[in-house]
Amino acid sequence: MQYNFNIKQINPKILDLLNDREYKSEEEILEFLSMRPKKTYDPFLLLNMAEGVDLVLSAVENEERICIYGDYDADGVTATSILLEFLSNITSNLSYYIPSRFDEGYGLNKTAMEKICKAGVDLVITVDCGSVSREEVEYGKNLGLKILVTDHHRADNERLPKCPVINPNQPDCEYPFKGLAGCGVAFKLAQAVARTIGMQSQTYNNTLDLVAIGTIADVMPLIDENRTLVKYGLMRLNSASRKPLKKLIEEIGLKVGEVTSFNIAFGIAPHINSAGRIKAARLGVKLFRSTSDDEIAEIVEIIKDCNKQRKTLQDEIYEECLEKIKEEYKITKRISDFILIDLENAHEGVTGIVAGRLKERFYHPVAILTKTEDGLFKGTSRSIDGFDIHSLLSNFSDLFINFGGHKAACGFTISETNVSLLREGIGHLMKEELKKNPDLLKRKWSWDLQLIPEDVTINFAQDLLMFEPSGKGNEKPTFAVDGKIANLKAIGNEAQYRRFQLVSEKSDSFVSCVCFGIEEGSIDELSEGGYVRVLGNISFNRWNGNISPQMNVKKIFQKDNSE
Repeated sequence: MQYNFNIKQINPKILDLLNDREYKSEEEILEFLSMRPKKTYDPFLLLNMAEGVDLVLSAVENEERICIYGDYDADGVTATSILLEFLSNITSNLSYYIPSRFDEGYGLNKTAMEKICKAGVDLVITVDCGSVSREEVEYGKNLGLKILVTDHHRADNERLPKCPVINPNQPDCEYPFKGLAGCGVAFKLAQAVARTIGMQSQTYNNTLDLVAIGTIADVMPLIDENRTLVKYGLMRLNSASRKPLKKLIEEIGLKVGEVTSFNIAFGIAPHINSAGRIKAARLGVKLFRSTSDDEIAEIVEIIKDCNKQRKTLQDEIYEECLEKIKEEYKITKRISDFILIDLENAHEGVTGIVAGRLKERFYHPVAILTKTEDGLFKGTSRSIDGFDIHSLLSNFSDLFINFGGHKAACGFTISETNVSLLREGIGHLMKEELKKNPDLLKRKWSWDLQLIPEDVTINFAQDLLMFEPSGKGNEKPTFAVDGKIANLKAIGNEAQYRRFQLVSEKSDSFVSCVCFGIEEGSIDELSEGGYVRVLGNISFNRWNGNISPQMNVKKIFQKDNSE
């Protein structure tokens, strides 16, 4: 969809939303809304980029073997695929290595360095990892390997490896935008190499579909340069120019030409991630690199099966965790401030997803520990808004064998004997946190604009598409609408959802509302004729060839009709 307009033609409510998001000048607003955005930065503003380009071109010129060392998530898989695709334009001496989530874990490791060296590799280029692997890089260098790190994770000078590191989040890097994903940094390296030797921009722009997938999958902010990369990436993805991706899109029930950031986040990315969670992440790279119809079809089926297994395992572990929480509640009559669950036999490839689901359901920080074959426990944790889980768990670094992460999520390894100490220590610190902030564990609800049902028209819903691609940092606008419930109906296989009309208090106008997965108990409180305030996003309801605006409800507040 093309938007050709001047600022005077924009709906005032859209301008209000943009102003609230700090897009105030005409130039900023038109850049945000443009289908051909221009906001991007010189790749050589990234610290050590020139040195990195020299390493790559020297290896190519000397016909040295290059290995791309990736990560097992969708960001790492797409970043690996981007550099393989781009570098194949200038060399055939390429290989890649993605460590096993289960046997090796995240990042560089010494055994992998040995394997890569024995394979005759001269230069290792990491993507989406390496910024905290000083020891492993030194080990690789002592084996005779040259190493270039490209990454986006935060690191400090104490842990940065002593080799060229290209990372917008490392100390002393003055790159204007810090939100690039690992695949975004890999793309910037490709861009820099191409510009240095005069290659056509198409050689790296052809990978923008992969940049869009990796950036959205890694939940990076869809603002600034990422908005530019993802917008162009979605256009390329929807052009069906990449045969393997077209096949995957079709097989998972999406329509080429209509894929959105939401479809990537909840469709494409989980399928790619499931390969690394269930089997091997290299399946994703193999898929993106394949040109054989038969092979593409075979890999897509394997990935679909991995995703089905992932869902089954995820649901089983989620139910097991719920039972443990209920058992504890029966004894203590409360839910722990920090939910810490240890499981004897859980698939560690999905425990992070389950921790996220539990965090959303109970709005408490959550950690799930699963026992390993060597008697240790691997932990994965997820935090609530505004609570730094990394800072909290850092207090127990002496109990951990391995530990890392960021404000919203952490991973660690701990011995069984230390689990009780960790549980006790976390409980004590959480009490201290709640003394400082008694509302810490209360979910905060807010909205961007207050509307009346008369405002929710098909044209307004169409205007809201200008905010796409939406995601972290550029969430779909949330609206509050007051009204009276009419035509309340139960929907879903088990009548677990609701659909109703929210009728204006001033006229017969109404907005259609649908409730999926809102807070437990909220649906049961709905009644015909009740006055409520509904919070939600506005989208489209397509039925029998008709299109109408619809609110996807996130929260319902009961109201007194005298208000």
